[in-house]
Amino acid sequence: MSQYNVFRSIQNEVNANLSLSIPLVASQLIYACSGFIGTAMIARLGQDALAASVLVSMIWMTLTVLFFGMLNSISILISHQYGAKNYSAISEIMGQAFILGILLAVIMILLLFSMPLFLHFTSQPPVVLKLAIDYMHALIWTIPGLITLIICEQFLAGVNRARLVLRISLLVVPVEIPLIYLLIFGKLGLPACGVAGIGYGFATTYTTVAICLTLYLIKSKQYRIFNIVNTMYKINITRLKELFIIGLPMGCMHVIEVSTFAFATFWIAQFGTTMLAAHQIVMQYLGFAITIVFAMSQAVTVRVGHAVGQQNLSSIRYAIYVGMMLNFLCMVVITLALNIFPHFFLRLDIDIYAATNTLLIRDSTMLLSIGGILMLFDNFRIIGFGALRGLKDTQFPMYASFVSFWIIGLGLAYLLGFTFQFSGKGIWWGLTLGIASGAVIVCLRVQWLLKRVDLQKLMGI
Repeated sequence: MSQYNVFRSIQNEVNANLSLSIPLVASQLIYACSGFIGTAMIARLGQDALAASVLVSMIWMTLTVLFFGMLNSISILISHQYGAKNYSAISEIMGQAFILGILLAVIMILLLFSMPLFLHFTSQPPVVLKLAIDYMHALIWTIPGLITLIICEQFLAGVNRARLVLRISLLVVPVEIPLIYLLIFGKLGLPACGVAGIGYGFATTYTTVAICLTLYLIKSKQYRIFNIVNTMYKINITRLKELFIIGLPMGCMHVIEVSTFAFATFWIAQFGTTMLAAHQIVMQYLGFAITIVFAMSQAVTVRVGHAVGQQNLSSIRYAIYVGMMLNFLCMVVITLALNIFPHFFLRLDIDIYAATNTLLIRDSTMLLSIGGILMLFDNFRIIGFGALRGLKDTQFPMYASFVSFWIIGLGLAYLLGFTFQFSGKGIWWGLTLGIASGAVIVCLRVQWLLKRVDLQKLMGI
């Protein structure tokens, strides 16, 4: 292939990647802002409400990363069939996706109903437990609408309609935040639900948008050809099993990663409140950065899926390498900003001029620097996972996460933090080295798979 053709191929992939990833990134950041603002509102209710929200958030996050992670298999399978222009197969996949969504919704609702039994083991005061249970019951009403919305957004990503996903978030959040405020504090004649107001606000907006979006996808001339609900009345064991087999490892992988940072937080708490506060500040910015990486990773998954459907190995390579490079450049900018202007970011959380915050500023600046390095490695790991998902390889990423997070990451974190007494800095360096090892493992797997992948077998040809 001539240099001109290579340049044109790279340029086309850059354009295609950005047209898909930018709306996905923007959408995820908008949703992240919604949760951030909601937490700030709860803080105004007092310490008990904030403690209750933390308890529920830990449970909710664990359940959502597991069950909602399973739904990521939808965009993978649909992207393959969309690349092959097999619209009847897309209809079959979507029908089984809705059936899977119903099953997951039932399981999540039953689990949330049973969680109050376990909350009593947290040794929290009765008032906190009462608030937590009310919040959890409110979130139950969120599940059907949210799962439906996720299924529809996975479909839109798979058929390369990410701009509609962005429009949905731009519609949801401006309505959601004021509604949550009204329900928390009881304004405009609405009941003052307290911390449970967040759950009822989410339930109202997600359910309304999910119904409207589903009807639009059914009735719209542009999407009618996919017949997304025509096959949901008949169980297709093959399709349903494929969604489950591909999705379950992704959900488990997310649980491994979330639990690792939960362990790290518990360990860092033993080094005092100042180090714990610094850790929480850095986690706040890490969360935003990882949101960007995950969204761009999904774009790579879809681009690889389209190339698989087209049976084009060269396009798969371009999708992977261009995606990695674009996200790496983005992470470099963020890392440089965190290292060069740490006080700019810290002043959003604390008074950087107060003498009482001197130690907090020192520890936060140190952890921000380490966190920036962590994000550079995490770019290659998460984008590599996106590439593997596009090739239907989801079990290996789960095993790689287990090794890099639980064995290497937590092992080195404990060793550096406690044995060698580097405290919070040691914990973060341990996690960084674990993630770096994961990046190496994943990149090697991508290279190995690209040399051996059978594209026809992936499509069942």
